[in-house]
Amino acid sequence: MSYKDLPNPNRKNSKRKLKIAAFIAAGFLAVSTTAVMIGSNYLVDFALLRESSSSSAISNSLNKTTDTVARMKEKAADDLEEKLSKEADLWARDYLTEELSVYSKDNLLLAADYFEQKEKTNKYCIFVHGYHSSKEKIRAYAQKYYEKGYNVLTPDNRAHGESEGKYIGMGVLDKDDLKLWINKIVERDSDADIVLHGLSMGASTIMLASGDELPANVKVCIEDSGYSSVWNEFSDKLYNLYKLPEFPMLYGANLVSKVKAKYYFTDGSCVAALEKNKIPMLFIHGDADDYNPFYMLDVVYNADASPQKEKLVVKGARHTMSAYTEPEVYWDTVWKFIDKYNK
Repeated sequence: MSYKDLPNPNRKNSKRKLKIAAFIAAGFLAVSTTAVMIGSNYLVDFALLRESSSSSAISNSLNKTTDTVARMKEKAADDLEEKLSKEADLWARDYLTEELSVYSKDNLLLAADYFEQKEKTNKYCIFVHGYHSSKEKIRAYAQKYYEKGYNVLTPDNRAHGESEGKYIGMGVLDKDDLKLWINKIVERDSDADIVLHGLSMGASTIMLASGDELPANVKVCIEDSGYSSVWNEFSDKLYNLYKLPEFPMLYGANLVSKVKAKYYFTDGSCVAALEKNKIPMLFIHGDADDYNPFYMLDVVYNADASPQKEKLVVKGARHTMSAYTEPEVYWDTVWKFIDKYNK
């Protein structure tokens, strides 16, 4: 027998070591996968459940200005918002005409308030609220449009306010709900000229809808403080809240969202939708917005295929606070844009 035929004890040890390493790797992979799925489930529920406290948690994580002048400007805007909101609540008691409802494609009952002019007009505004907000919280905007001669419809988005739904649609599902409200107006008035105006998630809902074939009755769109995509929105929040990268948690949450909320985060690209838009669009953003970061303004503006577009940057305005930071500039720009393109 040659030395080559002798059993090699090192070979047996090597095989044993490989088996142990494979077992450890498999165990680590199983634990890691489980951890990612648990984290992904948490992220989806935290972000999308209607009962979630995510909005306040995100707000508390934002940078607070230490500049005295900026703080004074912010306080003035906060005070004006509070004042106008209280006035609008009193106004709504006298001018709320009707509470409307529609059923979504997935059979959710959706609610809206309707403020109709006493004199007949074909001018309409659908004003869409933002994330974890409600139709009551945007009454100051509704009052502005009403006093300008518009019939105003303010829906509660799914999983908000009086509308049904367990999971927030982030604009992906809401854009189809918005089309139902548009159709409801057109059914009532075939000559309706409709302005779509939205804040934050409501703004992104309008941008997402603009990529679809909307009725010719929709004349103008106004987006205020919208995000460029659902993916980018959650990627930004994941880092700001937890200092985590996109991979693997956001990728896992994307799959979980499809199972629980019936849409992928990747379905919500305002950029892709705007590349097909033909409706005049006004883009508004405050340069102090760190909720939906200011850089997103140029991302969506540059993506918009409509040649009839403008943008307004409000200096020192935080998220959705442009109308209260520079109210005259804000509304003067809005009315001029509408008059320019709604002919």
